[in-house]
Amino acid sequence: MISHAELVESIFGYWPEFADGRIELFSFEQPGVISLRIFYIDANIKKAATIGLRFAGVTEVDLSEFRSENVIDALSISSASPLVVTIEACFGLYGTFTCASAEVTGVVPNHSFKADGFAAA
Repeated sequence: MISHAELVESIFGYWPEFADGRIELFSFEQPGVISLRIFYIDANIKKAATIGLRFAGVTEVDLSEFRSENVIDALSISSASPLVVTIEACFGLYGTFTCASAEVTGVVPNHSFKADGFAAA
């Protein structure tokens, strides 16, 4: 279960896999906390937002290829305990880790998104 998932679902109407989402921030803090900030666009429904995620009690980290630009193909979070987080990459960061909890730490809608994917001037 992802705490505060409803914040993301209230914008998109569903919990996304974050396909083509851009990782804007990745941090690993001791003891065992990973934070991600992802900019995600769903062009079909013309909505975009920046989503903050925090994973606590992180163990068994197997992540590779962190680069200056990281684009997600899919991000999945299992429902079993401990949670297994898998990042599949289009480019850059990919891999898995387990954690005790996952939460949405913030959602900032991008209201300037237009159908062509460019921000309004």
